[in-house]
Amino acid sequence: MVSLIVVTGVAITLGFGVWFADRRHHRYGLFLLPGVCLGSALLMWIILQFAGLGYHPELFWLAWLLPLVAALALTVVAAWWFGRHREKADADAMTAILKQR
Repeated sequence: MVSLIVVTGVAITLGFGVWFADRRHHRYGLFLLPGVCLGSALLMWIILQFAGLGYHPELFWLAWLLPLVAALALTVVAAWWFGRHREKADADAMTAILKQR
């Protein structure tokens, strides 16, 4: 149970850290990246718990580390993807609005 609390807290912190470090974070919401990070970390944690990794005495630390590393990588990719595609969608919408007048 402690590992769930630790993974949750660190994942949210990592998500906010990636959001803060992204220079295009004004293109999407404040809670998008922490949500992506938390969701992916908890999903990986659940998978590892069902795989029995959290209860193996020599490998229990993997159930703490792997979800956080995978969630951080996915959050960085999500920040890149959302920032890039949202910027393009905003530019296309602005162009369409300006062409109407």
